Amino acid sequence: MDERELANKILKDPNLLKLSGLAREKYVSLFLVGGYIRDLLLNTPRSPGWQGGVDYDFSLPKEDLPFLSAIEEIFQIHFFKVGKEEANTLTYRAIQGEISIDITSFQGKTIEEDLQRRDFTINSIAFSLLDEKTHSSERALEDIEKRWIRMTSPSSIDQDPLRMLRAIRYLCSLEGFRLEERLEKEISSKKELIRAVPSERIKMELDHILLSSHPATGMNYLYETGLLFILMEELKGLEGLGQSEHHHLHVLGHILLMMDKIRWALHWVLQNGKRMNLTREDYLTLYYAALFHDLGKQDTYSQDEMGKVHFYQHESFSCQRAGGMMERLRFSNLMRDRVLRLIRHHMRILNLSEETKETALKRLIHQMGEETPLLVLHTLADKEASRGILSIQMDEVIERNCLRILKLFEEKEILHPPFLITGHDVMALGYPPGPKVGEILNDIREKQVEGEIKTREEALEVLKNRFST
Repeated sequence: MDERELANKILKDPNLLKLSGLAREKYVSLFLVGGYIRDLLLNTPRSPGWQGGVDYDFSLPKEDLPFLSAIEEIFQIHFFKVGKEEANTLTYRAIQGEISIDITSFQGKTIEEDLQRRDFTINSIAFSLLDEKTHSSERALEDIEKRWIRMTSPSSIDQDPLRMLRAIRYLCSLEGFRLEERLEKEISSKKELIRAVPSERIKMELDHILLSSHPATGMNYLYETGLLFILMEELKGLEGLGQSEHHHLHVLGHILLMMDKIRWALHWVLQNGKRMNLTREDYLTLYYAALFHDLGKQDTYSQDEMGKVHFYQHESFSCQRAGGMMERLRFSNLMRDRVLRLIRHHMRILNLSEETKETALKRLIHQMGEETPLLVLHTLADKEASRGILSIQMDEVIERNCLRILKLFEEKEILHPPFLITGHDVMALGYPPGPKVGEILNDIREKQVEGEIKTREEALEVLKNRFST
């Protein structure tokens, strides 16, 4: 693709065309840099979606930073600061819907110096929105063509150790790309440097890896380089930990395989006539729950007199360890609670029998609420990653129960049954305001979901007979 053709493709984007006009009006050297141009050269479509939408990265001379206010005004956005100036990671970021804009000042005096200090050669390419000229570092275009992920300089990792994770992110999101041998050695030898990187930045890169087209590739590479145990030391206790006849792999191997089976589970559900519209947050919830769901097995390992392995109540211990990890990695409260909910209940569908009654399934759906489809996907991926002798024998039972649950989930009255009684009805029996009132209401609603109670009169009768003080 020649320079003119590239310019035409870039300026077809209405946002970039508008910015180009603004740069010429204010006579500011604003450069589009990195991934957007790389993906155009690779003919990779960039469209909004669950993987995070469209990202624009820009660079400009430090003296032109006041230009940001003009961008804020014309696009009706607001920039906030990310990173630290003293560490050369300061970025001005704005997010509007599925569009993200990052702007940094030159690292150096010119765009050429700036490109030499960027992470990898495939991102060391810039397009001037002022004069429509293209600039690139040595080997940038060649490495894009040959699909090599290569450092721009020998000090690239030392300048920002997060680039180790970013390299792995590119490995599992850019089709056909490979890490250059020197970069592989740098990651393995300098993995301890990742400890100095703020948790928020690490979490962001982990999210990108999990939302990539090959998340299992990324997680396996983290494991092979040793980065996984530095970022999540709690996983180390699962390495080599044997399991029961339900599994053919040790615990950590099972978890890493399960990461690869989540997409399989979604495909299986679709093949069986059920639709799921998962959001970016849904995918992250699924992947982190898969990664953390068996953490407690290192705390609960036991063998009976027959040599059979057990992990009694490992779900509870998994929640404890996962909660600490997510706090350290600065998960949002909402994401943490969703992940813990899946972990806490991840054995429920697996433990259902072929004779499980519909009332029990309705109770499960009511308790899981809107997370029910995610629990089904988690169960299917968990089952598919087990493949032990006993697991294979249970495949059909698990799959049938998953389909039964998804069919019942479509009955919205199970999730949101009408209120037949209120807290005032409970307190009329002599209960003071407090948690006990909520527990009684939940008990009545469960019986309502199961079909035992259909009217207010029946609810009041059960309330009177079971909970009179």
